Amino acid sequence: MNKKLVTTILKQIPKNEKPVLYLVNALNISRESAYRRIRGDIPFTIQELVALATNLDFSIDAVFEQEKQNHSFFDFTRLEKNSTNYFVLMLDKYMELLEKINLATKLEMTMSFNVFPPPFYVAFANLFKFMYYKWVYQEKEFQRGKSYSELLLPDEVVVFQKRMRGNLFQGKEMVIILDMNIFLNLIKEIQYYYHRKLLTSEELLLLKEDMLGLIEQYEKIAQTGSFGAVRIQLYLSLLCVNSNTIYYKYDEKVEPFFWIFTINPVIIQNAKFASMQLKWLNSLKRQSTLISQSNEIMQSDFFYQQREYIDKYLSVENAL
Repeated sequence: MNKKLVTTILKQIPKNEKPVLYLVNALNISRESAYRRIRGDIPFTIQELVALATNLDFSIDAVFEQEKQNHSFFDFTRLEKNSTNYFVLMLDKYMELLEKINLATKLEMTMSFNVFPPPFYVAFANLFKFMYYKWVYQEKEFQRGKSYSELLLPDEVVVFQKRMRGNLFQGKEMVIILDMNIFLNLIKEIQYYYHRKLLTSEELLLLKEDMLGLIEQYEKIAQTGSFGAVRIQLYLSLLCVNSNTIYYKYDEKVEPFFWIFTINPVIIQNAKFASMQLKWLNSLKRQSTLISQSNEIMQSDFFYQQREYIDKYLSVENAL
């Protein structure tokens, strides 16, 4: 289906224009992103298809042989046979999103998390590697019992990590709603692998150090209400946050993200559905407590409790 779409788009681009340059200008993406779409490495999003169909005067219905009123299209990147390639592909898509955000003149972002997606750990080398290890291990690309220390990060993942340091949050302002157990959930995942002797005591201590750094990062966000030049409203949800979601609205374009599992988000290009998601996030926010530059007692108690969890579950003498 993606090949059929690419063929249709290339046929419709005027012969006096280079396809790559046309896509760069029409979709506000980089040259490399345009090449990846032409090669079929990354599918066009519905939003991009609508823009191209309008500008190039072709029918999406004719390509998909469906009626728009009976279907809601969404973007879900297919699983690669090789988990390493798939992980890298997802990181590339995150970089594409940041490119769009950087080009936007208006931006609205609201996020809710019960576990942070892998890009949110880039400043912490051991935690970032752990997220990759967990992904590969769960995909059964490791032999049973192969340890964390035996894993080497692919070059593309290391490059992403270096590029993202200090650039995690983009835009001017965002809202982040956290599950009360967001750090505890990660701590217990680390403990799970330690119990199965896939992590050494030394590695456990390195992950513990990174966990303390991660908590310190969000404590500073709570204290200052910012990360670099980005203003952040940080909320603690009084209810369970069921899944990771992000609502992006930039230059009147809306992209709701939903995570089914750790790395791969579903992006739904449907105005009514986006409105439903925003309504749910606003409802969740009303049942949450703002802790950035406010509610200092709750703020202090929360981060104190997280450090207590770390001492309890990630100390070598207690973790067993």
